[in-house]
Parts: sequence; structure tokens; C-alpha cells
Amino acid sequence: MDLIQPVRQSQLVGQAATIKHAPGKRLLLVDPYPRNNPYRLTASERRAVWFPKLSLPVIAAYTPANWEVSLIDEAVQDIDFDFPCDMVGLSIMTTYAPRAYEIATEFRKRGKTIVMGGVHPTYCPDEALRYADAIVCGEAEDLWPQLVADYEAGNMQRMYKMTSFPSLENYKSPRVELLSPDSYMTRQCSFTTRGCHFDCEFCSVSPFNGKTTRRRPVKEVVTELRNVQRWIRSELVERLRDEPMWTAFVTALRIRVGIEDGSIVAFVDDLHNSNRTYCRELWAALKPLKIKWGCQSTMFLADDEEMVKLAAESGCVSVFVGMESLDEDALDETNKPFNRVKKFSDEIKMFHDYGIMVNPGIVFGFDSDDVTVFERAVDFLTKNQVELAYFNVLTPLPGTTLFDRYEKAGRIFDRDWSKYDGKHVVYQPSRMTVEQLQDGFHWANHEFYSIPSIWKRLSGTSQRLIPRLEMNREFRKLVKRTCPKASLSPLAGVLKNLQAKLPVLDKEQLIPSALHALKQALDPNALSAQQLIFHIKAKRHDKFAALFVDLEGTLDRLNALELIKRIKEAANQARMDIIVNFEHLKLATPDALKALLDSDAMKVAIPNVKVRYRKFKDAFEASLQGFPLAGIEHLNEDLQDA
Repeated sequence: MDLIQPVRQSQLVGQAATIKHAPGKRLLLVDPYPRNNPYRLTASERRAVWFPKLSLPVIAAYTPANWEVSLIDEAVQDIDFDFPCDMVGLSIMTTYAPRAYEIATEFRKRGKTIVMGGVHPTYCPDEALRYADAIVCGEAEDLWPQLVADYEAGNMQRMYKMTSFPSLENYKSPRVELLSPDSYMTRQCSFTTRGCHFDCEFCSVSPFNGKTTRRRPVKEVVTELRNVQRWIRSELVERLRDEPMWTAFVTALRIRVGIEDGSIVAFVDDLHNSNRTYCRELWAALKPLKIKWGCQSTMFLADDEEMVKLAAESGCVSVFVGMESLDEDALDETNKPFNRVKKFSDEIKMFHDYGIMVNPGIVFGFDSDDVTVFERAVDFLTKNQVELAYFNVLTPLPGTTLFDRYEKAGRIFDRDWSKYDGKHVVYQPSRMTVEQLQDGFHWANHEFYSIPSIWKRLSGTSQRLIPRLEMNREFRKLVKRTCPKASLSPLAGVLKNLQAKLPVLDKEQLIPSALHALKQALDPNALSAQQLIFHIKAKRHDKFAALFVDLEGTLDRLNALELIKRIKEAANQARMDIIVNFEHLKLATPDALKALLDSDAMKVAIPNVKVRYRKFKDAFEASLQGFPLAGIEHLNEDLQDA
């Protein structure tokens, strides 16, 4: 549920310029949101978990002073299509493009000039131009003033393309006062950096904002926060004075428990901790403000206790982390190898030790994901007492490497942009059906935000308990209202029980796999801890209508017997053939291999299905010269395509 992630697509902003102003012009800025969107938040849900995008408030700040600017966030307000204005500006994320086109069509019927910007018009310009008089492609700080000047001169161009990334120095503060009051968790939003030096395959940030990180001067950020903080607090005082007694009491109570007090700041950077030196300077400067702030960060920020401590001391209470997956293969697949699954638990604990709430983003549907991915994710997050989680279905957004790859492979079957919201399956998954992926996404949301899960996750919380309970309560309401009840595939339990990580106890007489020895010189006297782990991975293999069991690491006799036991249980439940792959097994003891090759024992244990071995001969035949391999049925098939 990608509900409070920092803004990834709406970055239509403008840079001031000296131009000849036309008198009496009116600009209406619209952030589109489908009125019939089933995931539309209620007022209480928005106040608990939602904050606004900054794109249009920044455009408002860079609009000439003699233009009267109004702003409509359709997520919280209705649009008056008869609103008196000269120009309508829309900032468009892909999933909101269909609604944006509807809005543009209605305003064009009334003779209004339509300008579109954001990531979707940037990567689908021909489509957007069918509904707009002009579009802005890329970041618009250096483009917006020229567009406005051209409009006033009567020669506005159809397309304005960014030629270089604009500087972030002397940046004007977004006009957040134009946003609807009492409609968000906070309107006190800011950003410190733009761009991302990582290049995750599914993300549009680095293609749109650049593969390097630009940073705003710390002094400018702090000045902006001070000014907005004064305005927010003065507005709260006015509300308490003017509201009816009961409403004022509720507002005062929300202030008292820390839900709303004018000090909550959301940094909407895509990568807030991109530079250690910059963060040290910024966080030190934030201390005197006595604010509570959240941001989007990497998981590995928590590898540095000194930095986590500094963040907490400066007011950090929440981090959104792009965890994405609990599978190393998935992280490697999406070009995110810097996330290390084996460190996740320690990193979460480090954040928690300093009172920082951890909100991971989890993506389902990578090519290495099977039907076990949903339960594994929920179990891990619950066990580690993660306060919130945002589950998403992998979505190939235009402009990303993922979109190009899936488009070339013919895997995208739905081009309805409204479904490109991280909640719908629009492509053909690799290791599960479309239905299994969609149902698993719904199941994960219901399971994670169930009352038992909330209790387990928050039972150890000592800081800001009430706000965290409030957020979970509102998310639970949202999930119950929007996500259909779903169940996991029966095969999910079979595969989950089949998989395991087992320690190796017998370290004597280990023999290398020939396949592995070709890739890496082996020192038997210097085995790493990782090598002395036996890892069983499993998935369904559609081509062979079988369970595919992939062996990794080191195998001893006890682990071989456990493997036979697990295969027996899986085969009896699934009634499917078993393919055991030895290609990635690095080491084994002779007794372990002989246990697996005992044909009679295997047939007794697993009488109802066929068990076949892949790459066994290539890996270990030379090491078993004294063992009779002839006549062993399950070694006869090559299975090169498995």
C-alpha cells in the first residue's frame, strides 16, 4: 500500500524569471485524483497517513505575483469546472493520467488553456498532447517562466523540454498555505535533495530526476521550515479559538498526544540520506527547531549507529525504507544489490533502538517470486515488529527499464493507466498466475493489518504509541474497505514447508562440486560461515509440471535425510513430480550424496511421484567412483531446460 511514500512522479515546478506580466491573469492548479477510486481515503485516513505532493505548491510559488493562483487537490476537494481562470495546470502521475485527461477535456470545453507536466507527459508526450495545449517534459524550474512568458505573448509552444537539471539553490518555498487545511497528516512538507544515484529497474526517479543527487543548501531548508512552522502554529491557534467547543477539544487532544502539533515535517526526498556529510550538517541544524520528522531512507543507514543517533536527536521519528523484497535474487534482479536481506533484522532493530518507526515498502511480483513470497514477507515484518508496511504489486511504469523489458517481451497485457497504481497486476508474472499475485497482495494487506498482527507489532512500542496505533487503525479501515478478502494458493504452504536454511554439522570429508570448482578455487580449510549453510529453495516448474527444488551451499548426511523428509511431505501434499537441482550446491559429504542416491530408500519414502535429479552427474559423479550409479532411474534425465 504505497500511501505515504515520497513523491516519485509529480515534479512539475518552476523557476522565477523577469518577465512582462499580463494583468489580472488567473491560474488554477489541479492535482487529479479519480473520484471513483476504490482506494480513495476518508478524511480521518488522510489525517492519519497522507501528506500532499509538493509539485503544484512549488509551481504556485514560481508563478508571477500578479497572477492569482488557486490550487485543487482532488483527493480532498471537488473541482468546479466553471471556476474563473485563464490557464489550468495539471501535474500527472501515470495512474492518474486517465482522470487528468477527463479534467482537461472538461476545461477545454470551456475555453481554458491546459498545461500538463510530470513524469507521465514526459514519457508519453504524444498521448498527453492530445489533451493539452502545452506540456512540460522533465523538471520545470527553467521551463515554467518561459512557458508563462510565451503564453502572455500569445506564442506558447506545444512542448517544453528540459535540457539540463536545474540548480536547487535559492529555491522558493512551496505555497503550502494554498492546500486545504485539516486534510492531511501534515502540510509541513519540504525536500532537501533530488535525484538518486541508485538505478532500481522499476523506479522512475533516476530516469526523471537524474542518476546523481543534487542538494539544497542547509541554511535555505532550515529557513523554510522555520517560516512554515510559524504559520502552521498560528493557524492551529486560530482553529482552537474559532472551532466549536467539542471540535476544539478533539484538536487539543490530537496536539496533546502528538498526532497534530505543528511540528511534524515530511521530507519528500526520494533518497534523503544520499550524502553522509550533508546529512550531518542538516540534522545538526534541525535540532534547535524541535520538530518531529520523517523521510525516505535506505536500509543501510542503520548500519551506522552514529548516524542513526544523530537523526533521532534531530527529531527523526519515522523512516520509509525501500526494502522491496526478502529475496536476494529479487533484489539482484531489480538492480538493488545494496539491500542485504541477512542484515534487515539488525537494521530494523537499530532504528527501533533509537525510537524511529520503520515503514518498509514491499513489492510483490518479481520474476524470482513465487506463491510463498506473501506469507514470508508478512511473517518477517510481524516478527521484527515493523510498525507500518506498504505493499505494492510490481508495476512497469513508462520511462523505467522494467517497462521497456516487459514491453519487449510482450508481458504487459493491460494499458489502462488507472491500474498502474501498485495495486493491480498489469503484466504476466514469471512464477505465478495473475490471480495468485493479485490474491496474494490482498491477503498480505489483510493479514498484516489484522488485529493480532497489530498487537504483535506494537506490543513492544514505548514511543509515540498513540499515533502509531492511530495509523494502524486507519490503515486497517482502508484495507477492509478496499481489498477483497483473499486466500493464498494451496501450493504456497507446500513450498514454504519445503524450503529451509539448515546448519552443516559434519565438516569432515567435504568434497567440492565440480561445477562449483570450475568457477571458484576452494580452500577446504577456510570455509566461510555462509558455505556451511544448506539452503533449500523451491518453486513450481510449469514446463515440467513439477516442484523444482534448488540446493545451495553445503550438504551433509543429516541435511540430506531432512531433505528427503521434506520432499516426501511436499510430494504427498502436492501430488507433483520433484526435480532436485544440484547446479548450485558447492560442497557435500559422500554420505550425504549416498543417502540421496539410495534408490530403494527414495522409492519407499516417496512412492507416488517421480523424483528426478538435475546436474548431479556433472557435479559429483567423479567424486563417487566407488558408488554404483547405473540403474538409478532418477539420474537418467538430463533436464537441461529445467
